[in-house]
Amino acid sequence: MTFMYLTFGEKSEYHVQAYLSMLSFRRQTSPGDRIVMVTTAPQFYRRASSWVEVIELSPSQVAAWKGRHQYMFRVKTMAMKHYADEHPGEDLLFVDTDTFLSGRLDELRGVLGQGCGLMHKDEGSPADMKGSSLRMWRNVEGREYAGFRINRQHHMWNSGIVGMPAAKVQNIVGDTLLLLDGMLDDGVKSFNIEQYAMSVAMTEHLTVEAAEPWVAHYWGNKDEWERAIQDFMLRAYVQDWTLDDELQAVDELLSRHIPIFVHRSNTARRLNKLVEKLFPDRDYCYF
Repeated sequence: MTFMYLTFGEKSEYHVQAYLSMLSFRRQTSPGDRIVMVTTAPQFYRRASSWVEVIELSPSQVAAWKGRHQYMFRVKTMAMKHYADEHPGEDLLFVDTDTFLSGRLDELRGVLGQGCGLMHKDEGSPADMKGSSLRMWRNVEGREYAGFRINRQHHMWNSGIVGMPAAKVQNIVGDTLLLLDGMLDDGVKSFNIEQYAMSVAMTEHLTVEAAEPWVAHYWGNKDEWERAIQDFMLRAYVQDWTLDDELQAVDELLSRHIPIFVHRSNTARRLNKLVEKLFPDRDYCYF
C-alpha cells in the first residue's frame, strides 16, 4: 500500500504536521508499504529520507497540474494520478497533514481489501449546507460531468483521507479530474469543489466507508495540536532522537488527551480582536 502526502511552501507548521502523521503510520506499516511525500519543499524531509520517498514538485509542474483554471487543489488529484500511473497495482491512501493514525492499520487495510473506498467522513448533501457549498450545489445540480448526473444522493465526504483499492485508482482519479475540470469550465467556484468532485467519483465507483474510526483529523483544534507537535520536534532535534526514539515518543504523544475538535465562540474571537486593536503592544526595544 502507498500512503501519500502533499505539501506546499515554506510554512513549517504544515511540514511538522506531516512528519507526525507519517510517523503515526510508520509504527504499523509492513515491509512492502511505501510512505510518499510529494512536496515543493523537500528540505523539510531530510530527517525522514531513510523511510520516506520524497518527490519534489517544481514550480512549472505545480502550474501545469493546476490546469487551465490554475486551481490549486487540482494538484492533489494530479499527484495521485501521477503516482498511480507509475505504480499501478498498489492500494493508495492519500492523507492530509493534520491527521494521525489512531486505530489499527490492518483493519483499515482490510476495508480496501474488500473493494471498498475510504474517506474521512460523510458530511451530507451540499444541498443542505450553507455558504459556498450551497452555492456550488445550486450551480451543479442536475448537470452531467464525466457521465454522472449530479443529484442529492451525491454527498460531500471530507477528503482528509482518501483510500482507493488498486483496481479502482485509475478510474476514480480520472473521473475526479473530468468532474473537477467540467465544474471549473462552468464557472463553479467553491473551496470544496475538489472535495466534492472526489466524493462523486468515489461513490460512483465503489462503496465508501468512513475512515474516522482509524484516522483522527484534528482540523477543529489545530492550534493545540501544533503546539504539541512543535514541542515534539524540538525535543527530537535537541536530544538527537533516533527513529525508534521518535516512534516511541509518538505513542506517548498520541496517548495524551488532546481533543481533535473544540467549538470556539465567534463572539469571544471578535472580542479578543477588538481588545488587541484597542490595546496594542507598544514600546518595542531592539538590541
